Amino acid sequence: MSRWRSSLFYVRCKFVMEVVFHTRKVIVFLLIYFISTSVAFSAQKVKISTYDVLPPFAFTDAEGKLTGVYIEIVKRAASRMPNYAVSFSVGPWSRAKRDVKMGVAFAILPPYFHAHDWLTETKPKRPYIWPYSLPLFTQRDVVICNEKVLTASRTVYPDDYQGLTFAMWRGDGRAGVIFNQMVEEKKIDLYLLNDVKSVIPFLLAKRADCTVTPRAPFFWYLKRMKESGKYQKYNKKGVVLKEAIVISSNEGYLGYTDINAEKNFPFKKDFSIKFDIEIYKMKQSGEIQGIIDSFIK
Repeated sequence: MSRWRSSLFYVRCKFVMEVVFHTRKVIVFLLIYFISTSVAFSAQKVKISTYDVLPPFAFTDAEGKLTGVYIEIVKRAASRMPNYAVSFSVGPWSRAKRDVKMGVAFAILPPYFHAHDWLTETKPKRPYIWPYSLPLFTQRDVVICNEKVLTASRTVYPDDYQGLTFAMWRGDGRAGVIFNQMVEEKKIDLYLLNDVKSVIPFLLAKRADCTVTPRAPFFWYLKRMKESGKYQKYNKKGVVLKEAIVISSNEGYLGYTDINAEKNFPFKKDFSIKFDIEIYKMKQSGEIQGIIDSFIK
C-alpha cells in the first residue's frame, strides 16, 4: 500500500512539474509577444518626401518597388532604429521642396546642402531645411550639350553658355545662382521639363542645346534608351550628346524641415541623431559603399 501511495505521489509531482514548466513557457511566450507588439505599435511613423524619377539614385523598378542608392541607404539605417517606422512619400521634386518649406513634410531626400540659399520668404530669412544629415553619397553634376555647340570654348560655366538654350528638370536647383540670374536676364533660354528622362528626347530633337544634370542618372537613361531602340527612334537628326564640363561635386543628404518642427515633429532631434549614428557606422564598415556599388558598377 505504501509503495502504491509513493508511486501515486511521484506521478502527481511529475504532472505538477510538467504543468508548471509548460505554464512558464506560455508566460514567457506571452511576455515576448506583448513586448514586441507594444514596440511595434509604439514606433513613431516617419514619412520622408522624395522622387522616383532619378535612377540610380531613387526610382521605381520594373516590379513597382521604390529603390535606388539613397533609398536603400535610408532603409538600411532606419531598419536599425526600432523606435521609428520609416516610409516614403513619392512625388515631383518641386512638391517635395514646397512641402518641406511649408513644414508639412518631415524630411526630404536627397537635397544638396542649401542652407545658404533655400531660405524662408519672411524675414528674418533663415534656412527652411535644418539640420542636414551626414552626407550619404557624392554626386557629380555636369553640362551635357549637342556637340555642335561645343566647337566654341565652353570652359567657363555658366558665362560661356550665354546665348544657348537649356532644358532642365523642373524644381532642380543644381544649375546655380549665376545661371538663374542669366536666365532672368534673358542671356540663357530655359525650358523646364518634368524629369531627367524627358530631357534626352528634347535634346535629340534640337529643341535645346544643353542641360545641367547629375552625371550618373543621365547616362543611366541614355544607355537604356540605346538598348531599347528608343534613342534611335528619337534621334532622327543625328545629334551627338557630349559632356562639356563638370560644374560641381555635391553630397546628397537627408534634410529635415525647420518650419514648425517642434510642434509637428517633436521627435526630429532624436531621429536625426540616431540616423547619423547609423550612417556613420555604415560608412565605417563599408556598407554604404557596398550599396553604391550594387547600383553604379
